[in-house]
Formats: sequence, structure tokens, C-alpha cells
Amino acid sequence: MSYWVSLYTNVDTGGPEPVRVELADIGNYTSNVHPMWSEALGCSLSDFKESSAEDALEDLQRAVGAMEADPARYEAMNPPNGWGNYEGALNYLRRLRDACASHPKATIHLSH
Repeated sequence: MSYWVSLYTNVDTGGPEPVRVELADIGNYTSNVHPMWSEALGCSLSDFKESSAEDALEDLQRAVGAMEADPARYEAMNPPNGWGNYEGALNYLRRLRDACASHPKATIHLSH
């Protein structure tokens, strides 16, 4: 199982429904690294589903900082099956953090 994350906004084009526009595609990453993300974030990554990027940004900055500051702690959580690792999990959070900083009014779409 994987997490799929993107940022989007709704645009009123005058039609019957707003148009959903993707602003950033973070992509997918294995949920096998969920324990790392939960440790760094203090919550589940899925808790950010449908949150504003602005609201998530501070938590993401803190989580990236925590993972960068103590790689050995998070490397010890590498999945034993080899699907995912510290470096990949950290890079995924960095991409999400950077996209949230670039598009603070966007909404986080997350599925897994």
C-alpha cells in the first residue's frame, strides 16, 4: 500500500461546478515508512487529508527538521522488507513541505 499526495485548488470558472486544479503532484511512497512519519510528525500523515497546505506547513517543517537532525533514529525504522527507507521517506516529506510552502492556499489530497 502507498500514500498518494497532491495539492489542489478549486477554481470558479462560471460553470455549474468549480474546476479542481492540481497544483503539485507529490507522487506516491510506500506506507511501510508510516512509523517514521508518525514519529516525526506526531500524528499520521493521513491526518493531513483535505487540510490546507498553510495549516500543515509548520508540522511538516518540524518533521523534516526532526528527521534531518537524527538520521540514526529514523534509519533504525527502515522497513525490514526493504520497501521504503529513511532517505526516501525524508525526501517525500521535503517535497510535500516545499509544495505547501509554494501553495499555502491549496488543499492536500491524500489517498492510500
